[in-house]
Amino acid sequence: EPGLEVVHRAFRLFGDGFDKMNGGFGQAPKFPTPHNLMFLMEYGVRENKPGAVDMAIDTLVQMYRGGIFDHIGGGFSRYSTDEWWLVPHFEKMLYDNALLAMAYAKAYGLTGRGLYARVVQRILGYVEAELTHASGGFYCGQDADSDGVEGRYYVFTPEEIKQVLGPEDGADFCSQFGITGIGNFEGKNIPNLLGNEDYETAGEETSRRKLYEYRIRRAHLHKDDKILVSWNGWMICACAMAGAVLGAGQYVDMAVRAEAFIRTHLVKDGRLRVRYRDGDAAGQGKLDDYACYALALLELYEVTFGTGYLEQAVYWAKTMVLQFFDRERGGFYLYAEDGEQLIVRTKEAYDGAVPSGNSAAARVLQQLAQITGEVQWQEILDKQLHYLAGAMAGYPPGHSYGLLVMMDVLYPTKELVCVLSPSYAGEERTRLLARLGYLGQTTPGLSVTVKTEDNAQALGELAPYTRDYPLPGKGAAFYLCSGGNCMPMVTELEEVVDKLQGL
Repeated sequence: EPGLEVVHRAFRLFGDGFDKMNGGFGQAPKFPTPHNLMFLMEYGVRENKPGAVDMAIDTLVQMYRGGIFDHIGGGFSRYSTDEWWLVPHFEKMLYDNALLAMAYAKAYGLTGRGLYARVVQRILGYVEAELTHASGGFYCGQDADSDGVEGRYYVFTPEEIKQVLGPEDGADFCSQFGITGIGNFEGKNIPNLLGNEDYETAGEETSRRKLYEYRIRRAHLHKDDKILVSWNGWMICACAMAGAVLGAGQYVDMAVRAEAFIRTHLVKDGRLRVRYRDGDAAGQGKLDDYACYALALLELYEVTFGTGYLEQAVYWAKTMVLQFFDRERGGFYLYAEDGEQLIVRTKEAYDGAVPSGNSAAARVLQQLAQITGEVQWQEILDKQLHYLAGAMAGYPPGHSYGLLVMMDVLYPTKELVCVLSPSYAGEERTRLLARLGYLGQTTPGLSVTVKTEDNAQALGELAPYTRDYPLPGKGAAFYLCSGGNCMPMVTELEEVVDKLQGL
């Protein structure tokens, strides 16, 4: 039975394993596991427990300061081989950087601290520069080795730094980023800020750019240029979320282009393929592909309020339920019903390096139930949550993304419907939609739906309850409900913000 006790127990167990000195959990090696940090931040807000937020924040800061973050080119490596986040396994993966961008964006929305916004910008800047196909899809990642040596691409000597930047600027950079003659990795240096108390302001853009260009010329780094639907789904979510929280339209544009790439190159006969490379799309889509793509479409809807994204999310969610859902016991199988026939159809619920397909599918169902108000989604979600509750009972921290979904259901939800008059257009409308996207991303449990003259019919078919909201003669009308109780209509967004702060 889904209940808050498993949520509270996860928090206590995270607290037991927290490294108060270095951030993170347990001993080396340390993995970022950003969904754990997102769970802690959301739990801390919902339960008014600053200690939960502090665990996440401390970890995010220490990971940024360490060598697991690429201070020259941006982006994070897979994991740290030590407890200090200093020496990474140098491989960079798309899914890690997607989930980390989401965690840092969440931290920025929660605290307003500029450091977190800058890390998001450095992550997505890296992805745009190094992992983006010309048509918008995202590549899998980059190898740890260059010229057969792990980490060679990333390390420096003080002499190299001074040669590139000049004696004065080079010495300053070495001092800031812990680069010494002794070295911190096999006689050379991984740039890091672990010994620098002024880490928030360290690193001059011109110096980083010069070192980045030098590094590219010095050694070659192999790229895994496959484009996977599931991993692209997470990065689309990250770009859309970052765009809304940071007020940066270029990241939403990245998400829009990547979604269009999937729709164009990885859909065949109404079904998803797994991967694309060099003009060839292959593999029958698995649960993760359907769940992550539907989740990406929903994220794009919640940022752009384009009804087409919601319509597509409903289509792919219906296909996912039809092909993968166990209607008797709950839970989604890994392989489709009409796919390869195996002796045993397995289900996976553990949230490891990436959230499981079952957790992502639960998020899709929860968001569709909340946005559309349709009973069919709520009924399937109920079965799915019972399945997840059973799976996570033994060790709740291993199901942190599933717990995020569980919290959205167990705590009072908030629904905001914004109805715009036909004359509400131009810059005023653009600013309003941006603010609504920001509210949706930074307010736990809130869904936002926007009805206009243009989308009224399509939205009414997807979310029938929206037919009852009339178009105003001028301006905007806002309807806010919480826990099933609806408040009187207001015409100013500031009134909505005030009401949300009181809930």
